[in-house]
Amino acid sequence: MKKMTCIAILGATLFLMGCPARSLFPLFAEKDLVFNPDLLGTWVDLDKEEYTFLKSGGQGYDVLMREKEGSACLLSVKLGQLGKYWFLDSSPGEKNSDYHLLPTHVITRIWLKGDTLKTASLEGDYLKDSITSGNLKVTHALDGSDVLLTASTEELQQLVLRLAENEAAFPDPSTLVRRK
Repeated sequence: MKKMTCIAILGATLFLMGCPARSLFPLFAEKDLVFNPDLLGTWVDLDKEEYTFLKSGGQGYDVLMREKEGSACLLSVKLGQLGKYWFLDSSPGEKNSDYHLLPTHVITRIWLKGDTLKTASLEGDYLKDSITSGNLKVTHALDGSDVLLTASTEELQQLVLRLAENEAAFPDPSTLVRRK
């Protein structure tokens, strides 16, 4: 039941954010990971969803995502810098694993300044349109309206660097503020 709640929360959150692209492989290799203690703590968006960043083993974070109704989900999140841009790679937390579900990665560009964190996930609809029109070449699989990136970590890094300043690829950043 807890797994289904987590999936429902994640689905509702992603629906509100748009339709993020999913990747089979992570954005970062172990050598690319960075730990920034400034991310630790609880961040709240305008709808009162909370994201609590906790240090996990190594260079990663466990992020507890809570909806205003009280439902919660655990994500495994990695931080890295590509060029001058910062990105998060999030996937289901270990305790949420289920062999029936394929764990995928969501790539999010972030801007962190003091007690404000802006986030924008790589948009699946933009990728699908760019891929099907021939304007973008990246290893992928299409399933109806969903895009699953099957590119290697290196290819993903090149892709997000090319798209980092593209507002259609990383649209409508959400603004989170640190809860004090």
